[in-house]
Amino acid sequence: MFSTSTGAVDGEGTNIYLRPETAQGIFVNFLNVQKTGRMKIPFGIAQTGKAFRNEIVARQFIFRMREFEQMEMQFFVKPGEEMKWYEYWKTTRLNWHLSLV
Repeated sequence: MFSTSTGAVDGEGTNIYLRPETAQGIFVNFLNVQKTGRMKIPFGIAQTGKAFRNEIVARQFIFRMREFEQMEMQFFVKPGEEMKWYEYWKTTRLNWHLSLV
């Protein structure tokens, strides 16, 4: 999530959080991926992509575009099995990190 503020002047607006654009394609194409890959739940979809943010400071005449390379993974599970899979991925990830040391 990227934090930004609403309003014309930074600090006077409220903070909001933007979801990375890469996740949109995962949810929009969920059925296409599931059907063409003949996948059954549980399965995951990962995607990388570029995201852009405009940064404007009007008083200092700074206008620039920030570019981010992002990756997001969504792992789809049956309702009620979230905690089981969360523990599985947490343990697997921790073991992978420890294997690199």
